[in-house]
Amino acid sequence: MEKSEGASGKEFTSKNKVKVIYKKIPDFHSVAVGVFVKVGSRTEDEEISGISHFVEHILFKGTKKRTSNQIKEEIEGVGGMFNAFTSEEATCYWIKILDEYLEKTFDVLSDMIENPALKKEDIEKERAVILEEIKMYKDIPAKYVHEIFDSMLFEGHHLGRPIAGTEETVKKITKEDMEKYMNELYGSSNIVISVAGNFSENKIRDLSKKYFKLRNGRKITFPKWQGNESGPKVKVLKKDTEQTHIVIGGLGYSREDNRKYPLCVLNTILGGNMSSRLFNKIREEMGLAYEIGSFIRNYTDTGAFIISAGVKHSNSLKATEAIIGELVKIRNEGVNDDEIERSKKYLISHTLMGLEGNLEYMMFLGEQRLLREKITSVEEIRKKIEEVTKEDVKEVAEQLFTQKNFYLAMISPYGEGKKFLKITDELK
Repeated sequence: MEKSEGASGKEFTSKNKVKVIYKKIPDFHSVAVGVFVKVGSRTEDEEISGISHFVEHILFKGTKKRTSNQIKEEIEGVGGMFNAFTSEEATCYWIKILDEYLEKTFDVLSDMIENPALKKEDIEKERAVILEEIKMYKDIPAKYVHEIFDSMLFEGHHLGRPIAGTEETVKKITKEDMEKYMNELYGSSNIVISVAGNFSENKIRDLSKKYFKLRNGRKITFPKWQGNESGPKVKVLKKDTEQTHIVIGGLGYSREDNRKYPLCVLNTILGGNMSSRLFNKIREEMGLAYEIGSFIRNYTDTGAFIISAGVKHSNSLKATEAIIGELVKIRNEGVNDDEIERSKKYLISHTLMGLEGNLEYMMFLGEQRLLREKITSVEEIRKKIEEVTKEDVKEVAEQLFTQKNFYLAMISPYGEGKKFLKITDELK
């Protein structure tokens, strides 16, 4: 067994070809275990869009030796918590439980991954549930507007598709599709086990060998994003809503791009908290929105920066003009010393505080080991943030806040987008 040690944790690959990364935290009573699979909307053919999310749901419906109720009762019956999620690039099944039940955790998770029942009646029931989930999101304009934005920003690419799929594709996915998908992709080459909390290191190695006996499977390579900025673009969904919901943004940077650190600093200054420019301008000064903020996404080979707000219908153009004004101002004038220092301290504090729980630390390790060439330790992240300068932030703003990298999605009763395109001339 090969083993290596880093500042954020240790890792090894078992004889069964299972990659395991772990962080021992002795003072805890609990342990968090996650099985990360490199499947998501980026690994799906268009006709089976949503299958990763569908499989995530169906694995909780029973295995060849456990019913759905038995799975839940074995974990929740001893006070454990468990859940799963699917993103563009990963699916994760996780359990947090007292350390004395660690073997039960490995047993249940491996059973779900390796021996799913995939009963047709369960698939049909869960299909109905997912179709209702898709409809639910369409009825929440503050969420659905982000799907519209993604479809425009990443038009024609996997990243532009909804993670849950569409009603049309979900209706067509079969048991045979699921079996083929799992046989090909749910193999050791695409799976990482992440563990954080109180446990014996030898026990982790023994349990990984005992319970996870995965086939190799086909190693996943994501379809590359090769697009460029093609804005300005505006997409409006005309719908009777109480507010106009706006998402503004553009392409950003990948996980491996060091420019993501000055972008993080820039995002915090722009709209990352209640001290941000957008919050102070749009909400506090102009009184145009209750909720206004920004965030960034980093994928394997690209990324995005995103600003979202909900405003009174008659204020939608005024709010958009004000947001563009803040983008132009920060691009042309940069940021001041006080802003950059506050932003860096905020980011470092939130990074450190966000990893004080073993569930969060397990997620931090697992996602990195699954999706990155090299794990960046907490200490390295802190150093990268501290090294960001005003010049770095201004350079990133100049690169990203341009008219050709401007995309606006909106849900509103008023379906007029041309006037919003016109005001992007400020970004020239």
